Amino acid sequence: MQFNVTSHFIGSIVYIHEGVYGIGEKEFYVIDGQQRMITITLLHIALYHRLKESKEEYADEIYELYLVNKFSKRDIKLKLLPPEENLNILNKILEENWEELEDYQDRNIVKNYKFFKEIISNYSNEEIEYLLAGLDKIIYVDIALEKDKDDPQKIFESLNSTGLDLSQGDLIRNYILMDLEREKQNLVYKNLWLPIENNCKISVGNEIKNYVSDFIRDYLTLKSGKIPSKPKVFEEFKEFYDKKNDKQLEDIKNFSEEYAHIIKPDTEKDKEIRKELENLKVLDQTVINTFLIGILRDYRENKIVKNEILEIFKLLQSYIWRRFITEKPSNALNKIFQGMYLRISKDQKYYKILEESFLNQDFPTNDELKEALKTKNVYKDKEKLRYVFKELENYNHNELIDFENEKITIEHIFPQKPNKSWKEKYSDYELEEMKTFKDTIPNLTLTGSNVNLGNKSFLEKRNDDIHGYKNSKLYLNKYLSKLNEWNLSAMEGRFEDLFKNIIKIWKRPENFEDKDIEKVTFVLKGAASSGTGKLLAYEKFELLKGSIIIKGNKGSESVEKRNKRIIEELLENNLVEKDGNKYILKENYKVSSPSAAASLILGRNANGWKEWKTFDGKLLNEFRK
Repeated sequence: MQFNVTSHFIGSIVYIHEGVYGIGEKEFYVIDGQQRMITITLLHIALYHRLKESKEEYADEIYELYLVNKFSKRDIKLKLLPPEENLNILNKILEENWEELEDYQDRNIVKNYKFFKEIISNYSNEEIEYLLAGLDKIIYVDIALEKDKDDPQKIFESLNSTGLDLSQGDLIRNYILMDLEREKQNLVYKNLWLPIENNCKISVGNEIKNYVSDFIRDYLTLKSGKIPSKPKVFEEFKEFYDKKNDKQLEDIKNFSEEYAHIIKPDTEKDKEIRKELENLKVLDQTVINTFLIGILRDYRENKIVKNEILEIFKLLQSYIWRRFITEKPSNALNKIFQGMYLRISKDQKYYKILEESFLNQDFPTNDELKEALKTKNVYKDKEKLRYVFKELENYNHNELIDFENEKITIEHIFPQKPNKSWKEKYSDYELEEMKTFKDTIPNLTLTGSNVNLGNKSFLEKRNDDIHGYKNSKLYLNKYLSKLNEWNLSAMEGRFEDLFKNIIKIWKRPENFEDKDIEKVTFVLKGAASSGTGKLLAYEKFELLKGSIIIKGNKGSESVEKRNKRIIEELLENNLVEKDGNKYILKENYKVSSPSAAASLILGRNANGWKEWKTFDGKLLNEFRK
């Protein structure tokens, strides 16, 4: 095997030294190149451990030249001295103290050593010699800065000006620690910076994700009310941070503890708060994190009582989830939340001001939610769907369901891939409609027996002695257990049943104008029908006596069926008078929404907010705004 490469350049190593007059054990503070040096040191440790078994003289050479200074007066005699925690880990790796390293298996420094160790373990002695020869060919540019004379920060930033080598968090860490004496640097790193980093880390399988940059961005937004762009977080931090103010870093650490509860809800001790934080995390709107760290900190400092912060969390969920279902633009949330904490914390009327703010910022109404949810494919985002079903299932029920149980899965009532027996039950039109709405909320439920139910007919799914809807303990299956068939009408009925609780769980606050609007009369005129009505609280609608309704006859089979069912019910209760094809209301009649009322009058699908008008032509929709 031949080496044709004479050298391998690894960049520059920049460090600060005490000057030519230093005495005793000299120490160089590396400001650029730490990661490369740690990586090379880990490779040398792996080589040292491997060669101890076969070529002891080579092992001793590596140990003496690259790893330890046996004459050092320090407890740990390593030549490379990373910040305190990593120094201890590195020393334990060198000493092969695996028992004490058990708690650090997810650290990159341990993973990287294991990576080198595994590769080298398969090398022959000849290959090891080639590797050592290769390490001798490494060259770098040595840049030495003299303490108190050169400006290490400016040089460091110049070397990293592209922003490609280090994250914004790395740049911030170096800026905080760079000018400190080693003893103070270790204290600041151990007591302040390391907790901040740990609070901002999440373990995902074997991978650790670091969100320090995101946290600092949220913290700066909280303090200023302005959102720094992601590439400019470090620049904004330098403007904000006062190195002479020791309490500032302590403040950042305190807020990072709240950030940890947001990105890792299981770290929150209070069970009720933890549940709501878990829910907010599922909704996946990180733009609210700035606001959350602010109110959580105020809660710890007893500025907000527990009941109020729980109500705030629920209001946030209602607002975000309704916007998700109605597909309101999510980028609008940036402006809404960037200064929200500063606004509501001034008067400390947290819930009230937040509620008023949301009502003025396009809080989807019950009617909007209903229209959107009817056709929304909720199955494609299973995590959010499980959140919805979890809340519905456990709403006002004493026997709570354990959703950590992996057996509980989402089940399609009308199957995703219907077999022949399903297809034969419907007309061509109905079958296409069923396929269209198969991933909407009324066609979905929870079961612990998905495999057992599969493509079985509805009655088989209902009646199965062990796995069927009739024997299910789940509330979500209670409505299904009473049905004899599953079709568009049954799907609509189940939707109405679910929606009654949906608007109670993800409720929209009553606007203070809601009560006044009940005094306003709205009118609607069709080709052969007409109606008058009033908007009630919670966006229900009351058709007034004398309104003329008709059966659906405008090509919409689902509207025709619905109107026919309602008319039959009104006739049975003697609430309408038949006049040819028309039906005149003899009493006021309440319906679920302005759109439902408009569909009843017009005999077709209709958006009631844009159909009902006052006598002088003002749309109902204008009153909502």
